[in-house]
Order: sequence, then structure tokens, then C-alpha cells
Amino acid sequence: MDVILEAKENIEPDLKTFTENRVKFSLKRLFWMVRKIKVKYSAVRESKTACNQNCSIELHTFDNRQIEVSFTARDKRIALDMGLKKIYKHVQKAFHKSQKYGRISKNIYV
Repeated sequence: MDVILEAKENIEPDLKTFTENRVKFSLKRLFWMVRKIKVKYSAVRESKTACNQNCSIELHTFDNRQIEVSFTARDKRIALDMGLKKIYKHVQKAFHKSQKYGRISKNIYV
């Protein structure tokens, strides 16, 4: 699984390691199904609420599915956690659907 991190401003090294570790930890049961995951941080300008950090997650699976989720929260870490929860549910749903129709075997090892 390749984790690609993008941001418009400079990324702190501890945020980069936190993001990579968090992505790998949250998808540890279904990591074999994920080919590439791209995490992009940005700030929302002119936000009327306190939620001004945006995190968009784009995921490519081995059966050529593309899943994209975007969340806005007060902190980058909270936005990442909320996005990863939603991504995990979508990957799990895609896995069950593809297993139901026989597109992915139960015994795939990467």
C-alpha cells in the first residue's frame, strides 16, 4: 500500500508520520485490498465556523475501484480520523460486494 501525502503548506514531520501510521493502522485488516491511498490537507478560507481544516482521502483498490471522501474539522488529525472511518466502511462494503459476485477470491495474498 502506497501512502501519498499532499498539502499546500509545509507539512511537519510528526504530522507526516502520524498520518502514515494512522492510515496503516486503520486499514490493517483490509490493507491487501488497497493499492494506493492519497491524503490531501488544506485549509478552508472564510469559514464562518471553527471548522476550517479539510482532509480529502482518495483510495484506489486492486479491483480498480476509486473511493474519495472529504471531511472538514477543527484539527487535521480529527478530520483524518473521521475520513478513515468512512473509508474503512466503503472498502468493507466494496469487499463484500465483490466477494458476493466472485470478483475477488477469499485467498488473495499480496
